[in-house]
Amino acid sequence: MKNNKTYISKVTTDLLDIPIKRPHQFSTEKVSTKSFVLLKIELSNGIVGIGEGTTPGIWWNGESVETMKLVIDKYVTPILIGESPEYIERILQVINRQIRVNPFAKATVEMALFDALGKLYQAPVHQLLGSLYQDKVAVRWALASGTEDGDIEEAKGYVANKMYANFKTKSGKEAPDADAERNIRIAEGIKGISSIGIDPNGSWDRITTMKWMDRFFDAGINFLEQPLDPRDIEGAAMLVDMKKVPVMADESLATVEDAYTLAKEKAANIFSLKVHKSGGMKNTIKIAGIAEAAGISCFGGTSLESSIGTAACLHAVASIPNLDYGSEFFGPTWLADDPVKEPLLIKDGFIHVPNKPGLGVELDEEKVKKYRRKEQGEVIV
Repeated sequence: MKNNKTYISKVTTDLLDIPIKRPHQFSTEKVSTKSFVLLKIELSNGIVGIGEGTTPGIWWNGESVETMKLVIDKYVTPILIGESPEYIERILQVINRQIRVNPFAKATVEMALFDALGKLYQAPVHQLLGSLYQDKVAVRWALASGTEDGDIEEAKGYVANKMYANFKTKSGKEAPDADAERNIRIAEGIKGISSIGIDPNGSWDRITTMKWMDRFFDAGINFLEQPLDPRDIEGAAMLVDMKKVPVMADESLATVEDAYTLAKEKAANIFSLKVHKSGGMKNTIKIAGIAEAAGISCFGGTSLESSIGTAACLHAVASIPNLDYGSEFFGPTWLADDPVKEPLLIKDGFIHVPNKPGLGVELDEEKVKKYRRKEQGEVIV
């Protein structure tokens, strides 16, 4: 398809391992570094589009940066070579027909294609997706120091320096009752200053969650993010029906079809939108449209991206009107370093949407070289 159109001439991937500022406790593991797959799509005119793939861990949905790299190198690259980035939708449909699932890998590819197309048209990605609803998005920080006192002091510090005004906690490491007690103590520890949402990553059961709902409500908890197993749609609907603390769908919401099911079953008050888990920015916007039609609020969820992936998330969610719960796009400040020359701006509790062509961030090749994972026996000089 080369004819007179600009076409894709080269595709490369690298794995990056970047340290984070402090250990982060998920429900299943504690991490001190974050890994990424960096994708570059080069066009015949020399333009290079960049995309970034990352995931909380292979425990989250079955993908890892290593699987993403393999899928892109072996299966996606042959589809991309010779194609024009002006036909993104057609390219994505071919990829979907030839490669099942793997939404994180597909989102990485879509990201790089839109970055290349934006640079080709000299337009920011949000203009290609339908324009902006807002030019900055509120950011909620995830408290995950591993201790109650640590989380309380961290929250107070961020409020004092006006970095973040709202928070959520990571849960699931402890038994559900102990987890519930811990979160109430954290909420009480910052009462009058701020409030929290709770994210158990699907580790609680129906009875425990229902038992604590009144106390969560009294403590001013903002939301419960995926308290139950993602497959327990009926249980989630029961929690919603209690009309206490709003229930947010995360792991149970990946596809457009998931969004329809959750809306039909009235099993969520809030949708956590994540570009990677939904296979790209366009799918994310479709899911937000279903939420809007069903009267469901939205939240900008994170896979803890650098400024590259966070920019893609911003371009998508800043275009929708029902982002009532803001976002958790703190990835660029969570990392000890960022592989771009100018990290995204987070100020006074808001992250600002980049307005340069493409994703609006420029890769720092020296940092890429510094954090690139060496192959066995390789020496980088």
